[in-house]
Amino acid sequence: MSPQRPLKIARIIGRLNVGGPARQACLLHEQLRPEFDTVLISGRPDKGEEDMSYLLSSDEGVYWVDSMSRPVRILSDLRSLVAIYRILRREKPNVVHTHTAKAGTLGRIAAILARVPVRIHTFHGHVFAGYFGRFKTLLYLTIERALARFTTRIITVSEGQATELAEKYRIAPRPNIQVIRNGFEWKDASRSRDEVRAELGIKPRHLAVLWMGRMVPIKGIELLADVARLSAHNTSLFFLIAGDGPERSRFEQLIQGCGNVHMLGWQKDVAPLLKASDVVLLTSINEGTPTSLIEAMFASKPFVATDAGGTGDLAVGPKDKVGGIRQAQNGFIVEKDPDAFMTCLAKLAGDPALRETMGRNGHAHGAENWGSERLVNEIKHLYYDLTASAKGRAHAV
Repeated sequence: MSPQRPLKIARIIGRLNVGGPARQACLLHEQLRPEFDTVLISGRPDKGEEDMSYLLSSDEGVYWVDSMSRPVRILSDLRSLVAIYRILRREKPNVVHTHTAKAGTLGRIAAILARVPVRIHTFHGHVFAGYFGRFKTLLYLTIERALARFTTRIITVSEGQATELAEKYRIAPRPNIQVIRNGFEWKDASRSRDEVRAELGIKPRHLAVLWMGRMVPIKGIELLADVARLSAHNTSLFFLIAGDGPERSRFEQLIQGCGNVHMLGWQKDVAPLLKASDVVLLTSINEGTPTSLIEAMFASKPFVATDAGGTGDLAVGPKDKVGGIRQAQNGFIVEKDPDAFMTCLAKLAGDPALRETMGRNGHAHGAENWGSERLVNEIKHLYYDLTASAKGRAHAV
């Protein structure tokens, strides 16, 4: 008897630009290969975006669909749909697993047309708040609700996001949505904290505040600038901004005259920055599960973050809200108010013991809940369970 052929998985993502979805797609593609026959289908980063394809060990099993760009463009989207369909017909996967909105739409339609038995889509975030006007948002909601009827399982990366999709946006019934948290491989920086701080110009008196992300409107760039301006005359606060994007020039205009902000641009390795920092800041309008906060926890740093999407799910034992602020055991969740941010930063600046305790609690929570091994095992079980169910239904027909 010949050995059973391993399950074939086709993973589809819009593009491998900077962010959590690209990290997760690359990690799963790489770490599932010993047990599954996997292919990765991706578009290219848009102009001005950084490329995270360096996370792949090789191009083996990778298909690049150059027409799959981020904005909606009818002709290029149709070309992408045809290209994905042809790949699926050639590869004949047992499972199609899509990540991000564009890939989720094109990939699932192609999978339906190619009669792939199991179709999975992961919402790493969503575009239903803070991105578009009312009409376009309603259009995308309608598309997602329709596609959900042909999706074997929807995955979210946080419980809060699952509740939002089921109850607020009515994408799918809650039993059809499964929460699988992101997973990360964390490697601490080899260089010492003092060495990195000296290189970055951080003085011993400084509370180093690190912000990491794409500089786009959804990341709350105006709020970040407001916080920086409010702290411009506070000699104890020093801001490190690690990121780039279309809003960078506007942000730099907004913080003109702020001598306490150090612009670092896009950084492939943030571990040294985290080692040098004291607290991580997140100002997003909307989030799935923010990578920057999970990295903060792995690095034993407290955070101050807006109450946006899945950020609240990262808070350990949050207290009741007081003055727009919820204090947790590993950081603060705050309203989108610069004064609330300043209150938290002042508290952390004046209480090193609190920073240390929050960092220690965050590290324990991150290691327990966001390791890569746990993610890979949960995804493996999901693939096996759903393909077994699909085979059972096929035999019953």
